[in-house]
Amino acid sequence: MRRSPVSVRSVSAHDLPSLQPLWDEFCALATASTVPGASTDVLDRVATALAESEESVAAGRGPTYRLLVATVDGVEVGFVSLSVVAHGLLTDSAAVVVDAVHVTGDWRKRGIGTVLLREAVVLADEVAASDVVVNTPTRGRDVNRFYARQGFAPLVVRRSAPVASLRRRFGVEPRLDPRDTTIDLSPVQRTLRRRAVLTRRPVRP
Repeated sequence: MRRSPVSVRSVSAHDLPSLQPLWDEFCALATASTVPGASTDVLDRVATALAESEESVAAGRGPTYRLLVATVDGVEVGFVSLSVVAHGLLTDSAAVVVDAVHVTGDWRKRGIGTVLLREAVVLADEVAASDVVVNTPTRGRDVNRFYARQGFAPLVVRRSAPVASLRRRFGVEPRLDPRDTTIDLSPVQRTLRRRAVLTRRPVRP
């Protein structure tokens, strides 16, 4: 039986509602794989990233973000989210980060993920990026095998810890008011200020 061709197209902010089921599925799988920060409100951030990228293109600076969807016979079966980031202060080269590649259940293992990943190379050539980078969960055995087959090798080990845990370990007082930059308070003064903030009530007009 002849397979239907896979089509890939860029996504605009108007298309995002139709992608909600795919994103919900991805977020559920990402949370199960212990990907930090995977949440169902991600489409709001995607909409912001798309708008910022459009502004960058209009200003002549090139795209900073791209979302593409794969379709088969008009059915949306997967997507890829790509961000353009700087390598750091020591170099002026950029990299394309694959935020996510997702193919819905029944359509996996049909080469659709590879078709989507090709778009990272297209974007990298467009913005003259030197590398394509992917972030994968350490316990995601299948996804790590997929990227390894595509030629991605381990480069760094990125470790993560909750801020609350590090605050306790290093004895850092939480800043309840981000506008408060006072750093020369004594421990007693900091405790009194924290209590005052916690017990402060808004004054009714």
